[in-house]
Amino acid sequence: MNEIVKNIKPAAKVKGRVRIPGSKSITHRALLMAALSEGTSEIMNPLFAQDTELTAKALKMLGVDLQWEKDKVRVQSSGERWRQPGEAVFLGNSGTSMRLLPAVAAVGRGIFSFDGTARLRERPVGPIVEALRSLGVEVKCLGEEGFPPMEIHSRGLEGGEVWVDATQSSQFLSALLIAAPCARGDMVVGWKEPVASFPYVNLTLAMMEEWGIDFQWVSDHQIKIRAPQVYRPRQYTVEGDCSSASYFWAAAAITGGDVETCPIRSSSVQGDCHLVSVFERMGCRIFRDDESVRVVGPDVLQPVDMDMNRMPDMVPTLALVAAFAKGRSHIRNVAHLRVKESDRLHVVALELGKLGVPVEELDDGLVIEGGHVRSPAQPLEAHDDHRIAMSFALAGLRVKGVQILGAESVAKSFPGFWELFDELCYGKT
Repeated sequence: MNEIVKNIKPAAKVKGRVRIPGSKSITHRALLMAALSEGTSEIMNPLFAQDTELTAKALKMLGVDLQWEKDKVRVQSSGERWRQPGEAVFLGNSGTSMRLLPAVAAVGRGIFSFDGTARLRERPVGPIVEALRSLGVEVKCLGEEGFPPMEIHSRGLEGGEVWVDATQSSQFLSALLIAAPCARGDMVVGWKEPVASFPYVNLTLAMMEEWGIDFQWVSDHQIKIRAPQVYRPRQYTVEGDCSSASYFWAAAAITGGDVETCPIRSSSVQGDCHLVSVFERMGCRIFRDDESVRVVGPDVLQPVDMDMNRMPDMVPTLALVAAFAKGRSHIRNVAHLRVKESDRLHVVALELGKLGVPVEELDDGLVIEGGHVRSPAQPLEAHDDHRIAMSFALAGLRVKGVQILGAESVAKSFPGFWELFDELCYGKT
């Protein structure tokens, strides 16, 4: 596929209101919980993007009756788990799908294979492999041990105690929590610190409660889930995606603008919503209510020193904003960004360098000297990574000559990004 080039033009103070599509993280989880229920669920305001579509297609291959409509997805589940696909379930480059689905598949009986793109085969799945094996599930890595493609031979989950290594991704932990109620006996799911992006574990647990699942904390690092339990079918509304909103908050921050995003609750448990608190430390004014978050940018952005382990996907956005701050910013404790859609630490450093920004790439972070951004002499590359494309588009609001090579990569999580970006920044679509 030919890479698309997006030209970005500078804009004055960006102002406006943006309606954000449904959360990718919540949509993934809602699809799985609806599939694990017995009956019909309607998921309202779901995100329809490459990653969530891959999860939906995987569930259909497992025998779930799933229909996308204009503003909702209808999921009919009979409680039978699962139909055995005649081929490997292809998950593209969706790390979320590859981390969550194997545990969900393991609650059924049969042989289930999962594969993806060349990049997905480089992204580790060892923690879920080891966790499932400890529960008696036969798991084979068909290439390199601890990496896709993988094949699961399961007779269901018996229950028991399991420990999950979630230092690279909290999704391994979320996967076991989502699957646990469908075991034949109670499960105790434990983990060791640190957990990457732990707020998304809280998101998983909050959604499980909403879908009728009971659990209890055994300790600070263990949760007991009574099993078997049944997810209750329901109508569920997906709130706006804070990760997607972050690019518009950043547009306000770097241009001294005023941007409101909705529908995003002030009480949201999405981990990436905490980025507004970081922007507040940098000098932005933040206004929250039950339906929206509004960011007003300052005249001068201040640098920050931040441990971003709890919201690593926001590092490219923060790094770009830090490039326009007056002083040195330090982003810490995000070594696991090297196994995302791209090696995000390396790629962010590389592309900031094209903008003339002095940056030091560390093993687990970045040091950025702000206030030196200039027009690039060559296109900025997305590296087939949606978050790189959207973050670095922001630079073009302040300096001339910014082109994003690989603009089509935004379809992974935010297919309508460029239309909303143009409408907000330039008043056109």
